Amino acid sequence: MQPFLPVFMALLLGHLLADFPLQSGWIIRNKGRKISALLLHGAMHYLLMWACLAFAGHVLFFSLWNETILVSCVALHLAIDRLKSFLTARRIVPDRGWTFLADQCLHLGVLVLAALLIARTHLAELLHAMRISSAARMLILETAAIYIGVVFGGGYLIRYLTRGLAADVAAQPSPQLGNAGLYIGWLERALVITAMVMQSPALVGLILTGKSIARFPEFREVRFAEYFLIGTLLSFSLSVFGGVVLLHLLYGTISLR
Repeated sequence: MQPFLPVFMALLLGHLLADFPLQSGWIIRNKGRKISALLLHGAMHYLLMWACLAFAGHVLFFSLWNETILVSCVALHLAIDRLKSFLTARRIVPDRGWTFLADQCLHLGVLVLAALLIARTHLAELLHAMRISSAARMLILETAAIYIGVVFGGGYLIRYLTRGLAADVAAQPSPQLGNAGLYIGWLERALVITAMVMQSPALVGLILTGKSIARFPEFREVRFAEYFLIGTLLSFSLSVFGGVVLLHLLYGTISLR
């Protein structure tokens, strides 16, 4: 019985190579309309997945079982791509981020099934190997609670605390995208917590510097500068606090080496 994880990682690497860096613009534009583009895309997937499987080792190329599974895997991949192109071209579903994620999740499910069959691993064995201990479950829950509380709940708190300043700033015309500040705040707090957990205070400084440089031209407006500094310092304070709590939960100590 072949080990599941090396087989799955080989298939995943082949899929990623064929679907992203090595998929040309011509294939992207035409695989929903021309059979030649779709077949070329499928051939690239087949060859790259076999190359990665050969590198991983212990997977027989001259095996009817393995060949049937891999060809079926590629055929399902092409069917998913064709279905996505059909649905988006006719505006049945919008071509947005969630469509891309759904498409990739379907591909991932096919790869998991193919790896299970090639490795001759039962799903029950895989689920047993993936069991998470009680202690690990508790850490996952604590980490998720801190991230969600600080990243999203912190955004609401900052909005309430800076409501007066925001009203003054909103009275002035701004060229920024709608909700850009909200999304920037989410990313900022998530990155700061992650930097704290990685024990990398330099990364926290880099995040603050990058944000300040992006907004530097607007600092000439005193009201905006005050609003920006207060909001940023509140956001960083919440993030650092969440990071310190998470450090203690994960490592039992607080250290920023």
